[in-house]
Amino acid sequence: MNIKDNSLKSLTPESTLLYFLRTLFGSDAEYAVYIPDSGDVIILSKGQLVFLVERGCADAMIKTLPQLSARNIVRPINPEEIEYPYEMRALYVENTGAFIGTLETALYPDEPQYPSWWDAPVPFAISSRGVLRLNDTAVSMFGSGLEKMNAADLPERDEFIVRLEGLNGARLMAFRKLKPGIFTVEDCTEDLTDAQDITWWAAVGQAWVKEIEAKGGKWQRLSSPPEGRRKGYRACEWQGQLQGYLDIQMPKRKKAVPEKLTDTQPEQLPETPQTAETLEEPIQPEPLTLRRPDDVISNIGPQAMALLAAGQSREHEGGYDYEL
Repeated sequence: MNIKDNSLKSLTPESTLLYFLRTLFGSDAEYAVYIPDSGDVIILSKGQLVFLVERGCADAMIKTLPQLSARNIVRPINPEEIEYPYEMRALYVENTGAFIGTLETALYPDEPQYPSWWDAPVPFAISSRGVLRLNDTAVSMFGSGLEKMNAADLPERDEFIVRLEGLNGARLMAFRKLKPGIFTVEDCTEDLTDAQDITWWAAVGQAWVKEIEAKGGKWQRLSSPPEGRRKGYRACEWQGQLQGYLDIQMPKRKKAVPEKLTDTQPEQLPETPQTAETLEEPIQPEPLTLRRPDDVISNIGPQAMALLAAGQSREHEGGYDYEL
């Protein structure tokens, strides 16, 4: 291979077709191959790449080759129609970078092109050709559950977090890009849980001081307790470590003064208005007259007298005599 290494390092799916063509002519490869993360592999000869550049596609990016093929602007080569593909050299471009290999690789594009340091004792992940692969170190540390993910669903960022569901609960895995398509993997579940806990208590503290301010109070952060005071401040600790003191000053409450008692006159009933009826003289009660005993006896008839006689009663018709 007589191509410079820096040309391959700078060749990515975002490179132009003109740069792809120049790199191809500077190598010993006969074919240009683009392997997208999803979809069919695009294989072009040198002549086809020259044709695209002359047709005004020089500034088009390599990753647009599937769209150009769908519009019938270029017709990719079927690798099965090429004789002795294991002897033909090709310049490959994929998400993880560029490399030169035999055309036989294009026949079996499912397995990514691993870097030479892939087996280092560091957890690595590679996202290429629609699959996500972990090295042996990552599998021994986190299991192979991540490899079930679709590589096309991963965010296109230098750092991102993936939620991994397992038998022991969910785990949060942090991906950090080393180079296009290759990442280091780290379990950040504990760190993120602590961060969420800190965020919760920070929100609690903000709600508290807002309530203090709403009641007219003032607060300030102190590095040491206020001198000469034993109350009105709080020591703030986090996981056993002192973070400082919160000084709280609330407005003093005014003592309620009892109302002065005043002499009150007894409530007078409202006067009844005088009418023609009320102007008449009031009815006077009849005088009580006491009667003498003789007057009472004189008013008792002979029949009542007979009943009052001792040991006698009136005989009723058809009845009996009752002795009193």
